[in-house]
Amino acid sequence: MNSMSHEVNSKEKQKRLGVELAVVLCCKIALIAAIFFMFFGPNTRIDQNPETVSQGILAPGSNLNQKGEN
Repeated sequence: MNSMSHEVNSKEKQKRLGVELAVVLCCKIALIAAIFFMFFGPNTRIDQNPETVSQGILAPGSNLNQKGEN
């Protein structure tokens, strides 16, 4: 009788472990998705047309051109 209760207890622990792992995995996926949408979502995108790109590269007084001058 003792081994039978040990098997039931072990199965319950395995089931509980599976549920806990599934909850942790879902929380991690939700957190990664939230971070992705906060930093890479459609509201954070910059307009990428040739004019804005050239202004960013060729901007006078940018830090890239003045890196060695101080």
